[in-house]
Amino acid sequence: MLAVVLAIEPDLCGPVSVGTVAVIKALSAHLGLDLAAAEAAVSRCTFDGASVTLDAPSSTAAESLLVALAALPIAARVHATLTNGSARTRNG
Repeated sequence: MLAVVLAIEPDLCGPVSVGTVAVIKALSAHLGLDLAAAEAAVSRCTFDGASVTLDAPSSTAAESLLVALAALPIAARVHATLTNGSARTRNG
């Protein structure tokens, strides 16, 4: 199964963290996550410094998520890649 590995530089915490709302919405829209699950993944990245791996429903969904994240104003601080495998969380 194709998955997306997501990492977000932690200095998005504070006033700039408003940019993470767009990441949460993108995860929900492209991966079919509910908002709580998307928010939990983003929180693990921003507050715990973790990289999270999220299953994608299809390769098209995974690729479109990467395009959407790259178009965000905070794209330089959001790192997403594709991988084969199932969802898991890695501490970074």
